[in-house]
Amino acid sequence: MARTCVVTGKGTTAGNNVSHSHKKNRRIWKVNVITKKIFLEDENRWVRVKISTRALRTLRKKGLKVAIKDHGGDLAALTPKKYAGVAPKAKLATA
Repeated sequence: MARTCVVTGKGTTAGNNVSHSHKKNRRIWKVNVITKKIFLEDENRWVRVKISTRALRTLRKKGLKVAIKDHGGDLAALTPKKYAGVAPKAKLATA
C-alpha cells in the first residue's frame, strides 16, 4: 500500500476512460500523496507521514490526531517503527 494517505485512507482508484463514441478503456487515478514531517506537541517528537494534499488542509485546521480519529484511521500508524508491535511495560507496584 505505497500510495495511501494515513489520515483519510485514500488509495489508487480504477475506472474507465470513456471516449466520445463510448468505447471504454481501463485506467487508474493515483492519489496526490506527499511525505511530510509533522511535530506532535503532546509527545514532543516529529512524525513522518504519507498524507494526501487534500488531507493536509484538514490537518492544518484540526491537527493530526483529531483528523485521523475523524476519518476512522488508526493512530498506530504514528508509532515509530522500532516500537511497532511492542507492548508498553507495566509499572511495577512497590509494596
